[in-house]
Amino acid sequence: MPRFYFDANATAPPLPSVVEVVAKSLVEGWANPTSIHREGQGARRLLEEARAVIAESLGVPPAEIVFCSSATEALHLLIWGLRISLGNKPAAVFPGEHSACLNPLRDWTTVRWLPDGLEEAATIVQMAANNETGIIYPMPAAANAVRLKDCAQAWGKIPVNLSDCDAAVFSGHKMGGPRGAAVLWMRPTLPWVPLMEGPQERRRRGGTEDLPAILGLAEAVRFLPERVERNGALAPLRDRLEAEILSWSSDYEAIGRDQPRLPNTSALLLRGHTGEAVQISLDLAGFAVSTGSACHSGATEPSHAVTTLGYSHDEARSVIRVSLLPDAREEEVDALLQALKRILKR
Repeated sequence: MPRFYFDANATAPPLPSVVEVVAKSLVEGWANPTSIHREGQGARRLLEEARAVIAESLGVPPAEIVFCSSATEALHLLIWGLRISLGNKPAAVFPGEHSACLNPLRDWTTVRWLPDGLEEAATIVQMAANNETGIIYPMPAAANAVRLKDCAQAWGKIPVNLSDCDAAVFSGHKMGGPRGAAVLWMRPTLPWVPLMEGPQERRRRGGTEDLPAILGLAEAVRFLPERVERNGALAPLRDRLEAEILSWSSDYEAIGRDQPRLPNTSALLLRGHTGEAVQISLDLAGFAVSTGSACHSGATEPSHAVTTLGYSHDEARSVIRVSLLPDAREEEVDALLQALKRILKR
């Protein structure tokens, strides 16, 4: 049975050249970049070259880039590192944020849901695009607040602007890079203190850098402009998918259809059906979709990213997410539509 992958927002396959770079580095670039001998300094040179490539892509100085193992780690380091100076002051966060942002904010004295609390907020946390609905969110204007942007889902799908924030987080494995490498960017004026002791990353993130993963990430970044363009071209295909499904029943809905969204993402509310059951049936038919964030797969509670938009718990449990890879083809979408129509008629 052929398989069709429609879960790009959970993870995307690494680009072929990324696989080659990672494999080569595992053989030739295995030395510790912190070591002062020739092998270590050779690894250090490769590390800094990768940092420069990524910094140039983001339009920031290389010294402001910190390599982490995942966007979740980067967000925890960022938010916990600001807690000492800002944790006793109000923070405002998008209520549909990923748990990687919400969990470290539990230690803060006061947390309010955007758009409320902007006038008093000393810290604002806003995702550039929601991983489940694809809805794109602008950074709220705030005169004196530290602004943190979660770009994990937006990177590689839409252009990312850093002029409206003071720190941002990026994930590698959703844009053609390997798992094990992510980026934390911070302005040098940020009132942040490091939490992980160690000399690595200018003492901002202890632990030996995963050089093969970082080199793979830099390789993927070289293809970012092309990837953003290809993802942008998916919007008509995504819209055709939604239009067909919505024509089947007035109970069906594409969440955020009237708002700016990631061009590859469709959150389909299929009232009268359980999203998990539809997902399993599609998987058995050869189609990989999701019911929301892969990080929450198997959770009994409905998606907060959906309920915060005003939908009921039952409606949130009726959602499946279809997220297209940049090379998605019309015939693949047609095959998905045929399978989904059969399943929904049962």
